[in-house]
Amino acid sequence: MSIENSFGNKIEQISFEENPFEDETVSREWINSVENEKDMARDREIYPRLSKWIEEAAPKVVVEIGSGQGICSDKMEGYDGRYIGIEPSAVLVERAEELYKNENRNFIIGNAYELPLPNECCDAGFAVNVWFHLENLDQAAKELARILKPNGKFMIMTVNPDEYENWLRTYENIQEDGKKVVGKANTPIVSLSKNIFYRHSLWEMKKSFEQNGLKINAIEAFGTGGKSGVDYFMQIMGIKIIKQDENA
Repeated sequence: MSIENSFGNKIEQISFEENPFEDETVSREWINSVENEKDMARDREIYPRLSKWIEEAAPKVVVEIGSGQGICSDKMEGYDGRYIGIEPSAVLVERAEELYKNENRNFIIGNAYELPLPNECCDAGFAVNVWFHLENLDQAAKELARILKPNGKFMIMTVNPDEYENWLRTYENIQEDGKKVVGKANTPIVSLSKNIFYRHSLWEMKKSFEQNGLKINAIEAFGTGGKSGVDYFMQIMGIKIIKQDENA
């Protein structure tokens, strides 16, 4: 469906699916879980991978989509560029500003489907454990491509599609509707009373990036750094392709 704005131009009207993190109870559960998690998957695997990627990408401006309570802004060792975190939960944005905001870090309320940023405003963009919460992969990839400069880098960490069944074992009171899974998530430290994820295939993820001008350079599955030997997560890295007319 499309509507016309005040200038008479047609724009797409996007509907957002339910986001449990916009509920204050779930947001505060997430804050307690993340901030009390020590020497677990995030410390052993996720943050080191983020630091390595940001060092290699070396962006002047980086945007995080789904920045939560802001902790990733403080885990990019040695990064002194500008960071912008986009997060739909007002509670999480407030916590991020309380803990991490400074002259080089800003946190903004916004949605992955309609990022409140101008076109080609950043050199790099990333998301950590957000993509599996999104129903509309195509729109999220389109917005990521829109805000990236030509040759801009992107990095997505998400659930490994090969391990969805293992993830489901951490859920209780499960309700399934097609690809949508809803339930109580027994996350480390503090459980989330409600969480939602979508069973997207790797092919669907790759297709959404590629059809929006985002070229994937590497895909790496990885685990939690423990003894399970299960690669629960996946890291997708790539670059925004320069269109031919941009070289003219």
